[in-house]
Amino acid sequence: MSGNKPEFDQILDQLLQDKAEVQRMLEHTSEESFSAAVKIGVEKGRQQLKRRKRRRLTLQMAVAAACVLVLLSACIRVSPAFAELMREIPGLNGVVELIQGDSTLTSAMNHEFIQPVNKSVSKNGYTLTVDGIMADQQRLVIFYSREGQDVNDDIKPIDYKITDSSGNELKGLIGWGYSLIGKTESEIKDMTNIRDRMDITLSDGIKMPDAIRFSIKLGGAWQDIDIAINHKQFDQMREEIPVNQTFKVADQRFTVEKALITPLQATVIIRREPDAKIRANSFMRLALVDEKGRRWETKGGFGMLDDGTTTLTFQSNYFEKPEHLRLVADGLLLSPKGQKFVINTETGETLETPDDRIQLTNVQVTASGVKLSIEAKRLSEPEQGYGYWLLNYKALFHDATGAEFNLKEGDGVQSSSRGNTDGSGGSYEAYYTIPDKRYKQPLTFELYQYPGYVEQPVNVVIK
Repeated sequence: MSGNKPEFDQILDQLLQDKAEVQRMLEHTSEESFSAAVKIGVEKGRQQLKRRKRRRLTLQMAVAAACVLVLLSACIRVSPAFAELMREIPGLNGVVELIQGDSTLTSAMNHEFIQPVNKSVSKNGYTLTVDGIMADQQRLVIFYSREGQDVNDDIKPIDYKITDSSGNELKGLIGWGYSLIGKTESEIKDMTNIRDRMDITLSDGIKMPDAIRFSIKLGGAWQDIDIAINHKQFDQMREEIPVNQTFKVADQRFTVEKALITPLQATVIIRREPDAKIRANSFMRLALVDEKGRRWETKGGFGMLDDGTTTLTFQSNYFEKPEHLRLVADGLLLSPKGQKFVINTETGETLETPDDRIQLTNVQVTASGVKLSIEAKRLSEPEQGYGYWLLNYKALFHDATGAEFNLKEGDGVQSSSRGNTDGSGGSYEAYYTIPDKRYKQPLTFELYQYPGYVEQPVNVVIK
C-alpha cells in the first residue's frame, strides 16, 4: 500500500476539489443546466481519459474514492445528466457559470442548445482553448479560456479577430469580460487561467457563417482555432411575426413592422416617422412581456431610433413558447433638435446651453488632440441608466470665424454614469476629442441627444 500512497493522495485531492467545485456551482446553477454541460464536458473528459494510462486502484483506494463520491451525492440534486457528468469528466468545466445573469443562454443551456468544440492550441507557453459554442441566425457565443503566465496582462484591451472562412471579419456587437465581473483587481492579477465568453450579435443583413476562425493574441503571438458551425441545429428554429402596428408617444409616430424570435435572441424592427423639431432618443424600460407577465428586456440594437428604421434586440423567449406577446415601455426619452452648445476651450467656460444641467467640465490637451468632458447632471430617476450621444459621431462644429471642423473619428462613444444618494440626482459624462488647433473662441456645437422624457405607456400586441 505504501507504494501507492502518492497516487492515492493525488486522486483523493482531485475528488475533493471536484466536490468543492460541485457545491459552488450548485449554488448558482439550475439542475437542467448540467444536461447541456455534459455535451461539452463528456467529450472533453473522454479525450483526457484516452491520453491517460488506466491504472488499477487497490481496494482501499477504490473504497476511499467511493466514500468521496458518496459525500458528493449527499450534497447534490441527483439527475441522470449529472450522473453521466460525474462518470465521464475528470474535472468540471466552467461553461455553466459563464451564462449566469443571461436568461436567454440559461434557457438555451437547459434545452441542450450547445455545440461542442473542444479544441486547444499552444504557443510560447500560452494556451487558447474553445470548449463550445452557441449559435443561431442572429447570435454567436464562444466559450473559451486563455492560460499562461501573466495572461491577465492581456485583459484590457484584448486583441482578437473573428473571421469567416473567406477571411472577412464578422460585423456586429461584440462583448467579452463576463468572467471578470465581481472580481477584485488583486484576484484578476493572480489569474493564470481566464475562462470567458465572446458574445457576438450580428449586424443587420449579416448571415451566420458555416465556419469561423477565432484568434486571440497571447504573449505577443496570435493563437488561431477554426470552428465549424452546425446550421442544422438551428436553421428551422425561428418564429417570424409580421406586426405592422402603429402607435404614438408624445405625438411621435412609430410603427412596429415585424419581430423575429430565435433561440438566442429576439429582434423587433421599428420605423419612426420623421419629425423636424423633436429627436426621439430611446424608449424607457422597453421589454417584451407575455401572458404570464414574464419580461424579456432589451439589449440595445442597431441604428438610432430617430434615424428611421431601428432593429432592437431582446432576450429570447423562444424556448418558453409564449402564446401571447406584447411590446411595452414606460415612455420616451426625447429632446428638441437644433439646440446650441457654446463653449470656450481656453477658459473652460460653458457660454450657452439649452439646459443648465449640461456643462463643459474639463479640457485637456493631449498628443491625440484636445479632450473635452461634458456632463449632464441632476438627472431624474427616469433619465438615469441611459447613454446620451450629447454630440453626434464626427459632429461638425465651428469657431467664432465660422470655420468648420469635425470631432475626431472614434470619439464620442466613451462615457460614464453614476447615481447619487444625496438626492441631487444622477449624472452622465461623455468624452470627446477635437483637433488641437488655434481656434478663434468660442466654439459652437449642436447638441444631438440630451436628457428629457415623456412618461406615456406603450403597449403593442406582437402576437
